[in-house]
Formats: sequence, C-alpha cells, structure tokens
Amino acid sequence: MALVNQAKREINAKIVFFGPGQAGKGTSLRHVFNKLKPEFRGALKVMSVQGARMLFFDFTPPGDGNVDGFRVRFHLYTVSGPLVDPAAWKMVLKGADGVVFVADSAPQRLADNQAALGQLVEYLKGYGQSLTSIPTVLQYNKSDLADASAVAELEQQLNPSRLVSFKTSSQTGEGVLQGLMALVKSVLTGLRAKGTDAIASGEALQHMVESPAPAAAPARPAVEAHPAAPASARPTAAPAPVQSPAAPAPSAEEEPLSLEIAGDPVAAGDLIRVPLTIRSGDREKTVVLTLSLGLSEE
Repeated sequence: MALVNQAKREINAKIVFFGPGQAGKGTSLRHVFNKLKPEFRGALKVMSVQGARMLFFDFTPPGDGNVDGFRVRFHLYTVSGPLVDPAAWKMVLKGADGVVFVADSAPQRLADNQAALGQLVEYLKGYGQSLTSIPTVLQYNKSDLADASAVAELEQQLNPSRLVSFKTSSQTGEGVLQGLMALVKSVLTGLRAKGTDAIASGEALQHMVESPAPAAAPARPAVEAHPAAPASARPTAAPAPVQSPAAPAPSAEEEPLSLEIAGDPVAAGDLIRVPLTIRSGDREKTVVLTLSLGLSEE
C-alpha cells in the first residue's frame, strides 16, 4: 500500500523480490543497487528477521517518476536464505505495491518454484490481493546456465496468468533491471490512475510506533512509515521519544530533525524492534526503538 508523505511531497511504494531459496533474489536486489547512481538511491541495509536476512534500500526512478507533482520513492525488499519463516515473508509482503517473482531456471528446481509461487498466492490472498490485482513480473533467473529450462517450458509451468516475464541472470545482470523497470512503470501507472487523494497518508500510521504527543508539547516531525507495524501490536507503555521535548529548537543555521522508519518492525517474543533513521541535513543516525508488549485488564 503506497503512502503519501505530505511534508516531503513524496509517495512511498514498496516492491518485494519473492521466490524459492537460493533462486537469486538477494543477488538481483544487490545488482539493482549497484547499477543505480548514488544520487538516486539510499543505503543498502541488512537486518536479521526470523533467522533469515532481510535486504532493503530505496530509490527514486530517473525521469518522469512523479504522481500529481509528488515524487515517488520505491522501497525494494527481499528475504534471503535457504529457508525463510513464513512469518518473515508475510511481514515483508504486507503493504506491497508490486512483486518480482524470482524463479530458478534449473530443471530440478521446478517443484520449488511451484511451491514458492503457491506460497506467494496464499500470502497475497491474506491481504486481499492476487497475482493479477497487484503488479507482478516473473524473473526466470539463472537462464545463462547450460542446463537451464527453456523459457517456453517455464511459461507453461509457472505462468498460467500470462504475467510479464523476463529471462535473467542475476550474476551477469542480464534482464534484471529491465524486469524491475517494467514493474516500476506498472506501479506508477496504477498510482496515477488512483491519484494522491486515494493513496493512504503515512501520518495516520505514526501512532502505531509512537504515542501521541501531549497537547502542550511541541509538534513532532512527520514520520514516514513503510510498512506499518502489525495492527495487533499495542505497547503497554509509550516509548521514550527520540528527542526530548526539553531539547532546544534548532537555530536558523541548523537543519531540522526528521524521523523515518528504516525498515520493517521485527517481533521477538514480547518485544518489537523498530529501526529508525534520524536525519539532520546530510547527517543521519540509525537507532532501534524497542517496544515491550503485554496484556492489561481494563
């Protein structure tokens, strides 16, 4: 679900690279990161999620990537590892605006591809989505290997919906950027059709990770939240604010502070850890906000 940041005049959209283990999801994401110019992308970050590695970064597409005068920033995510806990995938797919399904072209991985595709359909269904309702492209990876299955065979086995597909190699980069840019165009088309008035505002999601400020307290900077913390998570006590209300206001020469969610919240027992990025001008610092959950009687 794309989110509007009115303060920055940005729309934040989310794309997830999904597929079976060892198919090349992480390598594909890293290739995209390395090919984009630094002025168009943020830092590549890695976080441990349910024993697997979540990789993510954001970028703004060059050219006409605006919607109603708002710049669109895409957040790319994947979870890398031989086996990934379903809870991790569900968390990462929540609020996705587009999906790249990375299939392994090796003949012996056909069953793994089909199983992963079935999982993707199931997870999207849980959010009221499907492969045809959300922009999706297929990436037939490792197609440069000598024993790779023919594209026609992969299409027959994995693409009954006739989604847009690309023959790729995440090692050489063949087709990876082309597939992603096709998906980006599709997401942009959908956002322009809806318009900013129909896209959710990120401000309403702030209270899921931060308690409302008292009436007498100074206004907080806008929080860019993507994706939201689980709706069932409710802290028993408000977390300590990142910046004390008693701190002096920035001088005219100083850049104001901004606070952004740097990645998906990670649940561990009765704790939820939310990575946050604090920015002031060209300076930034990443911290982790830990929320303790519990049940209370009212």
